This record gives sequence, C-alpha cells and structure tokens, in this order.
Amino acid sequence: MTRAPRAWLLVVTLGLGACASGAPPREPSLDISAVAHPYFETVRKQIRSYWEYPCLKNATTGRCEYRDAHVTLDIGILRTGALGYVDVVQSSGYDVYDAGAVQAVRRAAPFPPVPDDVMTRVPAGSAAVAVRAQFNDVIK
Repeated sequence: MTRAPRAWLLVVTLGLGACASGAPPREPSLDISAVAHPYFETVRKQIRSYWEYPCLKNATTGRCEYRDAHVTLDIGILRTGALGYVDVVQSSGYDVYDAGAVQAVRRAAPFPPVPDDVMTRVPAGSAAVAVRAQFNDVIK
C-alpha cells in the first residue's frame, strides 16, 4: 500500500522549569522556544530518529488510514541526560499515536547531558529541564 503524502514536524517548545527530582514541574519558568539552544535541536533529532507514524486501522476494512494527528508531551530530562518522565498533556485522540510518541521519547533516551549554560536558566537546585514537545503529522 502506498503511503499518503504527508508532512511531519516535531515542534519542541522548551520550557525550563524547576524539576527537583525529575518530577513534572507545575509551570515552566522560562519558555526558550525562541532562544534555540543547540542542545535542544540535538534532543529533537534524537527523538525524531525513533518516531514512526503508527498505523490507524480502519475498523471495517483493516487497512491503514493516515490522518492528521497532533500530540503534546511534557518531557523531563535530568542533568545527566537520563529521562526523568514523559507525559501526554494533550492527546491526539488516537491512543496508538499517543503511545507511539511516548515510546519514541523513551527509546531516544538517554540524551546527552544537559549543558551547564542550560542548567543555569532553571532555578537553583533543579535536577532536570522540562521540555514540551508537540508531534504533528499532517496529511497533504
């Protein structure tokens, strides 16, 4: 079966929040999506290398259908680069798609250690940075 043409985009909107133990922060304290630190491009590429668009099977025909899907995840990356957590904060509406995004992050970990200049942007004593990642798959 030929796949439908589509555009894939992983948007990483990075919020650096206080993560004392790798637990999700209540609120990101700094949105660095416009700051564009090379570390986060590395993280994005690493996650992207493990992302595969899942098959959404038609209940009647059993065939794969490709649909627009968007899921937002919160990811905690410990100072060492280990994955602290990954949570779905906005579902795509397709369980298989959400699970695929979470699995891509888990498989991509560990990440490189968080650079000191990034850690200086989070509150003192933080053990992790909080990353908000949006997976967008758009059928053209």
